[in-house]
Order: sequence, then C-alpha cells, then structure tokens
Amino acid sequence: MTVKDLVKKTGWDALTFAPDLPVLSAYVCDLLSCAMAKASEGTVWITIQSHVNVVAVASLTGCACVVIAERTAVSQETLDAARTKNICIISAPCTAFGAAAALSDFGIGEVSQ
Repeated sequence: MTVKDLVKKTGWDALTFAPDLPVLSAYVCDLLSCAMAKASEGTVWITIQSHVNVVAVASLTGCACVVIAERTAVSQETLDAARTKNICIISAPCTAFGAAAALSDFGIGEVSQ
C-alpha cells in the first residue's frame, strides 16, 4: 500500500500532496521525542499534534505521512513547512485509535521495537 492508496481507501483528506511512497508500518504517539525514537522510513505517524515541529520529526525519521486525527486544525505554517519538506499531512475524522484500527484492517502493522 502507498500513501496515495491510503488516502483513496479511507477517504481521509490529504492536506498536502499524497505521494506513492510505500506504507510499511504505523505508530501512534503525541510525544515528538517518542516519535523520533520509534518512527522510521515508511511509517504512518498518527497523532493529534499539528504544530510545525511535527513536520521536522516526520522529515527526520522518514515517515511516509502524518495522520492528524480528530480533524485537528492544522496551521498554514505547518502545511507550508510540510510542502517544503515533501511531507504528506492527512486529516482523519476519527480518533487515533480509529486511524490505527483502519491501518490494521489494511494489513499495516506497528513499528518494530
């Protein structure tokens, strides 16, 4: 599955460009330091954080995309930073649990420990 496929299958809103990057794992966390330690190349990071530092962490770790749960508002500054760093930001109407459950239904497992 790719990020583009994820957006298509879920109907969630891609707030920035949804690339054909492979989705390899998922991680749910709102602490940036935990995401930096656990997320990796191809990870879908699910969070309710939406500030610009999320983009920095996603870029640093190589996340496939960031899913912002609960339709949390995302600032223009964050979206601009995401576009500059080619990070896909997706807005999901469900909770973080719901987003993780959807990914699990698609066969996407958690990050390796």
